[in-house]
Amino acid sequence: MRRSLALLITAVVAALAVATAATHAAAPEREWVTLDDTFTWDDCGFVVEEHATGSLHFISWFDDSGARTRQLVAAPRAKVTWTNRATGASVSTANSYVAHKRDNPDGSVTIAFTGLVFALPGGGRAYVDAGRAVIVFMNGNVELLSSVGPSAELCEALEATIG
Repeated sequence: MRRSLALLITAVVAALAVATAATHAAAPEREWVTLDDTFTWDDCGFVVEEHATGSLHFISWFDDSGARTRQLVAAPRAKVTWTNRATGASVSTANSYVAHKRDNPDGSVTIAFTGLVFALPGGGRAYVDAGRAVIVFMNGNVELLSSVGPSAELCEALEATIG
């Protein structure tokens, strides 16, 4: 699975832990949550610090028993900055996306990410991660079901821009 998708999943799951839901509601519940998370990882051959900021807009639907059945998560003003910890070089980009979540009867959650995840210039071309990716999240495990759209390997893009 692409590293960018894994990091995006981590950010959404972390933000979901902060979001609260009403126990029962006839109309969808709407909530804004501030995103300000920093991760450090070294999958690219150098240590990268990732800083995601912005606001997440949650819209949640519930069944008659009050159980959430689906949720839309939009990040219209999100931004991500990657920094090479060794050199201090960094690059930032818009990170707007939409996640369509469906709560499944078995306790798993199916999530479809749509839209532009990121676009980075570098190495004489633009690296783009966009389109639609569908995953299933259950018991801490992530399974990629499908991925459609132009995308680039995140490490390749970061090596060209900040490596």
